[in-house]
Amino acid sequence: MKNSANFLKTLVDIECVKFGDFALKSGKQSPIYIDLRNIVSHPSTLTDLSYLFKDKISNSIQRICGVPYAALPIATVVSIQTGLPMIIKRKEVKKYGTKKIVEGEYNVGDKVLLIEDVITSGESLIETIKELESEGLLIAQIIVVLDREQGGVKRLIDKGYRVESLFSISSLVELLYKERKIDNVIYRNVLHFIQQNSIIDSPLIKPKKYLQKTHSNKTAERLLGIAHRKKSNLIASIDLITTKDIIGLLNEIGNDICAAKLHIDIISDFTPSFIDELLIIAKRFDFLLIEDRKFADIGNTQLLQLSKGMYAISSWADMVTIHLIAGESALKALQDWDSEKKPALIPVIEMSSSGALTDQDYIEKCKKFMYNYTDVIGAVCQTAELNEGFLKFTPGVNLESKNDDKGQNYNSPKYAIEELHSDFLIIGRGIYSANDPKNEIGKYLFAIRELDFFGA
Repeated sequence: MKNSANFLKTLVDIECVKFGDFALKSGKQSPIYIDLRNIVSHPSTLTDLSYLFKDKISNSIQRICGVPYAALPIATVVSIQTGLPMIIKRKEVKKYGTKKIVEGEYNVGDKVLLIEDVITSGESLIETIKELESEGLLIAQIIVVLDREQGGVKRLIDKGYRVESLFSISSLVELLYKERKIDNVIYRNVLHFIQQNSIIDSPLIKPKKYLQKTHSNKTAERLLGIAHRKKSNLIASIDLITTKDIIGLLNEIGNDICAAKLHIDIISDFTPSFIDELLIIAKRFDFLLIEDRKFADIGNTQLLQLSKGMYAISSWADMVTIHLIAGESALKALQDWDSEKKPALIPVIEMSSSGALTDQDYIEKCKKFMYNYTDVIGAVCQTAELNEGFLKFTPGVNLESKNDDKGQNYNSPKYAIEELHSDFLIIGRGIYSANDPKNEIGKYLFAIRELDFFGA
């Protein structure tokens, strides 16, 4: 098998990549022309390409699909190399026979890897995604052979999809120039063309962010329903230590939040009767309860912490936060727990504190298995992008966006929604430390509603 550098040089040798002066479909003149369809006439190169895909494919993938038509042979060879079943999305529906748009065996909810040869604006990918999702398939991962760096990758990421490219035009010409396959004039012309024709900042590829309305998990469905009814995606982090202060604050802001997040073990005067009062208030003001326990032990211990002891968390919490540091087996134990009252799970995969060890490697390891569990409704994170349908809970939201002296990093509501693509904003001191919490939370609601986050 050839390495990446040798593979790129081979693309030039077999004329999948050409340099010169070419008229593009858009009418523009380009110093580089890419057409990977010629690779089908070179089986060894196609096989080499399939090996480059193998290490990037998520463990959760259940089906492979190539964007018609150029990516179909690539997807076929990747399917053979990995043993993952393939499905085919037709360009058009047959007018006879089964009249299918998707051929092959699959189940609703199957997680699909979508393969594309070259991406420019992303339009062909978006069209394929729409058809596959209409069949009930989940696009869990997209891998592109070559990114033209014209904005297509960012466009799809902004839509919430996980997109990776094996190569970019920049990396291609950098290597070819280094290997003396192209001269300095071609090298500079191509880089200049990329810079002049990038559409990353175009409104076309920054779609408006709306809060989704449906979810397959009943608890998540309730949370979304409350958010849309109230036009509020605010979760109040109630880090207060007396029952009186907690109840008092919830009576003030209950109408304006979709959930209250507690640290039940910091309450100094806790009694079981507090839970009764808490449930009455949550029902009266129509919000859900999150216990921010961040379970992180082996499966059996987590089940005991969740259901036993004086807090009996599972008896009242609608959702609980967990760490995935104990691995998939611990998460599976929570998923498999047979209980009438079982909270939805929100893994913490990225923290908002300075120097947190939840780096990109940890995030990706969590993603490899957390999507496989129906009790997981989303994740607590900052910059991490989640699969379509999984809710993003972002802590550290504050109108002032100032960091504290204990390592907490803050983001504004606008930044959290428009740049981080957050679904639910977790606000703590910005509300409970305010002189007038009711008035202060109104400022957050105004900032969010100005963004038209809830759509029509």
